Amino acid sequence: MNDENRPEKQHLIQIPPVFYESISGQPFNKCQVCEKPLLEPSALYVVEKMFRKNPVNNKVEPLFEFAICLDCARDLFNRFSEESKANINKYFMENNRMIDMLSNRQEELHVEDYLGKCAVTGTPVHQLEEYQIYGQFQGNMLKLDMPPYMISAPVMDDVQDLLSDKTIDELDDFTGKYLTGPPEFREFFKSPRRRPVFI
Repeated sequence: MNDENRPEKQHLIQIPPVFYESISGQPFNKCQVCEKPLLEPSALYVVEKMFRKNPVNNKVEPLFEFAICLDCARDLFNRFSEESKANINKYFMENNRMIDMLSNRQEELHVEDYLGKCAVTGTPVHQLEEYQIYGQFQGNMLKLDMPPYMISAPVMDDVQDLLSDKTIDELDDFTGKYLTGPPEFREFFKSPRRRPVFI
């Protein structure tokens, strides 16, 4: 095998269970939008999951999750308004602590290092009541050259405030078509608690 094709040379690792589909306990196997198979070696896609701490038993539970191929993800992002895209890019360029962590790392980072603190605020995950995680994948591997990250609820609120009406309409259309769940789940995508999709 050519060295350049080895997983470690491409910064690929096996999909961590935290990114598995909650119901099946297995990796996502198709795009939520176009149903393209995702576990083929050449398939590129993202997985996003939102977690909330249950106030009754203090257990962290998934609230929503989805996998979407990069083609469909780009299609959705391209439908965002230019204002929203500029605002989001500026926000994360100015506030992304992940950049500092990657540039100052002394040793190999593990998935827990990426997901253990909010990429913007630095708040440890165990202190959060609600958060989202995001990762990019190739087939059955997680890509570390585009590191996974975790975002806390206050950051979700900040991003929501950056979105134009046009972009909000696009996200409403996307969540209405492709994200399903119980009635209480739908409330997280409505004002004032609207949670943006970070694809």
